[in-house]
Amino acid sequence: MAGVQVGLNSLYYAVLTSDTPLAATYNSPVAIAGAINAKISPKSNTETLYCDDGPDETVTSLGEIDVEFEAKDIDLNTQAALLGHSVTGGVLVKKSTDTAPYVALGFKSKKSNGSYRYVWLYKGKFALQEQEYQTAEDKPKFQTPKIKGTFIKRTFDNAWQKIGDEDHPDWTASTGTNWFTAVDGAAPAPLTVTISPVDGSSGVAADANLTWTFANAIQATDVTAANFILLKADDGSLIAGVLSINSEHKVVTFNPASNLAPGADYIMVCTQGVRDIYGQNLATASIGSFTTAV
Repeated sequence: MAGVQVGLNSLYYAVLTSDTPLAATYNSPVAIAGAINAKISPKSNTETLYCDDGPDETVTSLGEIDVEFEAKDIDLNTQAALLGHSVTGGVLVKKSTDTAPYVALGFKSKKSNGSYRYVWLYKGKFALQEQEYQTAEDKPKFQTPKIKGTFIKRTFDNAWQKIGDEDHPDWTASTGTNWFTAVDGAAPAPLTVTISPVDGSSGVAADANLTWTFANAIQATDVTAANFILLKADDGSLIAGVLSINSEHKVVTFNPASNLAPGADYIMVCTQGVRDIYGQNLATASIGSFTTAV
């Protein structure tokens, strides 16, 4: 059952060091302790074309994205990193010549079903924060800082945000494990596959399972009988069986419903309909043949 957002934690930033049409590179993500609140407010610009006395076409484009977060504390080192200041001997120095760097901002939000939603905003700059101090009173009052920024799309791929849900069927555990390890900024490797038995094999056991092993994790929803096919070469008949995928979503196994015929030729197919977690399809269908043992 899908859940709704009920929490916020694991707030991170990563300084963007380069953003070109070929790649975006970042420093390693750094945690900001004590996440309290995060607000993302995309702006859009809409124009409507009128003709023949009425609206005929409308076009919407993304504008800037306003971002604000609140934390238990934004320490001096974090302020320096986000706003381009310097820290020496435990003292933060702000200069009129300081320039805030572009950064990525990431966090995760717990859902009511116990799973998490993961978020990265790819490119933005934060502005000088308001400073407010208040004397202590009889009733304690927490003074938690907020900071606002403006985010835009990356030059590399026009992406401005990515969101992942643990409760989505195509989610892999490694995606969550690596979410805050690094910010992705390079084109993924092409989706390729190797098969077992290898193409042209002979003497394959009649009770053998077939496997397709992918270079990248694939989308589990694509593991269907329409995309993974085993057929008998002499008459083209489809072989019934059960498909499964491993926890990393890289290995698909086909277990035939019954033993294959002895000394027979078979063809195993993986279609171009299979996509990896980056949305890439196989460049060409994978087709292999093998012969069972007599």
